[in-house]
Amino acid sequence: MIQLKTSWLHDRILHIDHIQARRFLKLSGPALDIASEGIIRHLKACERMDVNPDASAVREIIDDAARSTPHRMWIDAFLTVYWFALDQPQEAIQASKSLVLEDLPAVAGAETAWVLAVMSADAGQTAKAVAVANTGYAVATRFFDSPQMRFNIADAHVSALLLAGQMADGFEVAQRVYKQGAEMPGAAQLVGTAIAGRAALCAGLLDSACALLGRAAPALSASGNAMGWGVRYHIPYATALAMRGATDEAAAVLAALDEIRRPFRKLDYERSLARAWVAAGQGAVTEAIGTLLSAAETAAAKGQFAAEVVCLQTAVQFGDHSVAPRLTELESIVEGPRVKLAARFAAALAGADAPALEEVSAEFEQMGDLVAAVDAAAHACTVFRHGDRRGSALGCSARAEALAQRCGGISTPALREVSEPLPLTAREREIVRLLGSGFSTRDIAERLCLSARTVEGHIYRAMTKTGTTTRDELIRLLYPDR
Repeated sequence: MIQLKTSWLHDRILHIDHIQARRFLKLSGPALDIASEGIIRHLKACERMDVNPDASAVREIIDDAARSTPHRMWIDAFLTVYWFALDQPQEAIQASKSLVLEDLPAVAGAETAWVLAVMSADAGQTAKAVAVANTGYAVATRFFDSPQMRFNIADAHVSALLLAGQMADGFEVAQRVYKQGAEMPGAAQLVGTAIAGRAALCAGLLDSACALLGRAAPALSASGNAMGWGVRYHIPYATALAMRGATDEAAAVLAALDEIRRPFRKLDYERSLARAWVAAGQGAVTEAIGTLLSAAETAAAKGQFAAEVVCLQTAVQFGDHSVAPRLTELESIVEGPRVKLAARFAAALAGADAPALEEVSAEFEQMGDLVAAVDAAAHACTVFRHGDRRGSALGCSARAEALAQRCGGISTPALREVSEPLPLTAREREIVRLLGSGFSTRDIAERLCLSARTVEGHIYRAMTKTGTTTRDELIRLLYPDR
């Protein structure tokens, strides 16, 4: 049985690197056992993460086995990656507690650094994520032949900074990676482009985000990385499209992703953000907020508190202020300026405090989140209008429109309400937008959990308020481009 296992493993290694296959056959005793276990775990991890086995990794494992390094480190490193891939970060963190990245063989150290950086970023432990990423760079650059893991680490590094609200730092790292990737062939160049696209998306630079992600994500899928990098970067691409108002195209991207069976790392909160922006673009703002609140709850249960903050902040941008108490709690858990600013945003919206919303808008702009700055200004405009302060409302409306132009054509619920100053309630506006998106009365009722009769009543009142006589006329009044 042992001979069969060794023969099978030798055949697998032979397909990776014939020199390492010959070295493997020379091992015996404990060194053979350690090498076999390490290589098998590496192969399983690569299969789980949808990447090709790496010759340099196999070489490191064999070198380590020849030195008779205790294999407990390999087990813990493997379990850390394994639980991470299964979307169980708390188990992964537990498995990693005894690991010292510098003491691991290079391949394990680099891969584990990436995993720990991602989990720290999602948890809101920004300083730890950045420190782990820097350690991972050192390990990968010194020993790791393949650039793949260095770019994965960079993606986690950028995520940590963007989630925290350290936008300038995140953008700087992303641009550095983009330039590094431009000098490399194949997938590395595409991943560098995609990382820069994600940074542009988080900054609200939608022209750049759509261009970069629209180029990189399809190319990564076509190059044999559909389940891995293809899925990972198509999700923010769908978000960018939805933010610009290309909801049909964004929905098509998400539908295509749903057809891909990805048995690891579901990217739940990022998918939920994309779905929420699509729903909001279609007019189903209530549904979008529900999606975000559910995603925030799931993230919190996994200890992904920075991810929770982003979901809750987006819900506030869509008009929900019920999350203000939870955001205040998260201020003591999550590092960085975003959580504090999001908490102030929610509190100002809850209190209908237009001057505070103006201040929040200015600070979001200074932080580098232009989309949130647009929405805070738009909400301030709405509050000023309700208080019949027309001059202040006009100023906030002009600010929101100017910021939207800098974003490259953003389309958000709050901005649309400012742009369409008609005497409709939020629910009436939501239903008319869904009508304009081609949904029937029954479709709208099901989507908003209302009766068809209630939907008809909202449509009737909207027509009465606007003096329109048909549904088509009502839709054209609110949305001339439809």
